[in-house]
Formats: sequence, C-alpha cells, structure tokens
Amino acid sequence: MSDISVMTDASIGEEKLTFDNSAVSKILGVQDSTLRKYCTLMQKYHYKFAKNSVGHRIFYNKDVDVLKKIVDLKKSSSLTLEEVVKVILESNIDDTNDISDIATILTSDYSKILEGFSTFTKEQTEFNKHLIEQLQKQEIYIKNSIEARDQKLMLLIKESMEVKRQIVDAITEVKNKDMGKHKKAWWQFWK
Repeated sequence: MSDISVMTDASIGEEKLTFDNSAVSKILGVQDSTLRKYCTLMQKYHYKFAKNSVGHRIFYNKDVDVLKKIVDLKKSSSLTLEEVVKVILESNIDDTNDISDIATILTSDYSKILEGFSTFTKEQTEFNKHLIEQLQKQEIYIKNSIEARDQKLMLLIKESMEVKRQIVDAITEVKNKDMGKHKKAWWQFWK
C-alpha cells in the first residue's frame, strides 16, 4: 500500500488526497509513535478520523493541517501537548498559518485564570484574617478562664487551710479544757 492515495467522492465528484501514518509522520517530521499520541489526544477531545477497511486511520488534508498547527504551536510555546491539542481543537480559527490568533486566545484564557486566582487570593486573605481574629479571641478567652480558675483554686485552698487551722485550734482548746479539769498537782497523784 502506498503512503498517499487519491479518493474520489462520488457524491460530489471531488478527489481528495489521503495519507497513511508513515506519510503524515514524514510530512510533520515526527515519529510514528508521536503521531499516534497526537491522534489519541485529538480523539480524546472528540476529533474524528476516517478509517480504512482494516480500521487504520486515514488522514485527509484537513487532518494534516490540524496536526501541523499542533506541531507548530507545541514547538513555539511552553504549553503542554494536551493544552495545545485542546486549544487547537476548541478554536474556530480558519487560517492554519496564523498562530498569533491562538496566542490571543491563550492570553485571554490566562487572563481569566489569573483573574480567578486573584479573586481566590483575596477571598483566602479575608478568610485568614477572620480566622486569626477568632484564634486571638479564643486565646484571650482561654487565658482569662485559666486565670479565673487559678484564682478560685487559690481561694478554695486558703479557705481549706483556714478551716483546718480552726479545726486544729478547736481540738487543741478542747484538749486543754479537758486537761485542765483532770490536771492535778504532782503531790495529788498519790491521793
């Protein structure tokens, strides 16, 4: 089978050139495996390729032009392959040689992303400020609670010690009274 063949569309009487994998990879200057990867990504974004009777891809001129745009944009930009394929397939650019239109689309997409990120940053900053305020309030509450608890504890300890001292004094007083009643002079012990 040759790399390039001519198909005639009987319904409109128009002849179209078709290419196989090896011819397209030579035209684009890429390996067959790279071409397969590009085609798989294109199909992921719902691009349809024609197939021959055994199920292999057939490339028409329009397919080759789209693949050329992908290869050119990939070489001229810092985008990932998936981003390039997405941009090319989602754009409605008719001029296959004008990549500046694609760059304009990319710039507007980046502007939208940057604007969204800026909004997110502002919201996140406000949230962080609110969170810091809550943490400070919580810290003050905890500090005040601990101080109040310590004061109550010290008061209870002092009251407890005072009660114990009063009990000891009372016991001592009772013992002294009891001792006073039964206290005899030393000479009275034998009586």
